[in-house]
Amino acid sequence: MGKQTKYDKLGVMGKREADKRMAEQYGIDLSQYGNTGRPGQNYTNKKSYDDLKKDVATAAANDYDVRRSIEAAQASGNKKAQKIGSISNASEAYDATRFMEKTHKNRMGNTGSYDGANDQGNVTNYWTEKQASKYATKSDLDDMSVDSQIKDAKKVTEPEYSESSHLSDAKERVMNFQASAAGNNDEQRNKAASSFAKYKLNLT
Repeated sequence: MGKQTKYDKLGVMGKREADKRMAEQYGIDLSQYGNTGRPGQNYTNKKSYDDLKKDVATAAANDYDVRRSIEAAQASGNKKAQKIGSISNASEAYDATRFMEKTHKNRMGNTGSYDGANDQGNVTNYWTEKQASKYATKSDLDDMSVDSQIKDAKKVTEPEYSESSHLSDAKERVMNFQASAAGNNDEQRNKAASSFAKYKLNLT
């Protein structure tokens, strides 16, 4: 016989209560199951208690926040999360749920009950940040600081402008044309002035 888990130590009634609590937490409708301890319940055409345990395990394994929190905690080096491993049965689902609850209460210092998507999301954020800080180097953290970002912003300068050879040649041709045109105009003006002077002499 293998080592007893925390779930095994709950006993029959304790397990049932834990399964019902997890079912409610993961959005499982208990009215679909028989033998869940509800007085006067009609068990005809209901799922079995074994079905409930399987569905609880599946729901916990497929819950994003539970899965992501366990992965992040494992990656950050948390031994308890590493012992959980994957979630394939009600016992492992129970361990994962307890891990989430204990993170919420003991690590995050919340005194209220752990019951809802908001609490789960906060636990996920907690472990995701732990994972990120573990793998971020001091240089990475310095690069993310406000002072570092201001320094980097001040270093940004306009890129140096360099004309292409095609543009330089085109400019040169335009300048030569303008100079030539200006020269022709001067010559024309000089001819006109000379002709006018001769005209005045003829009149006198």
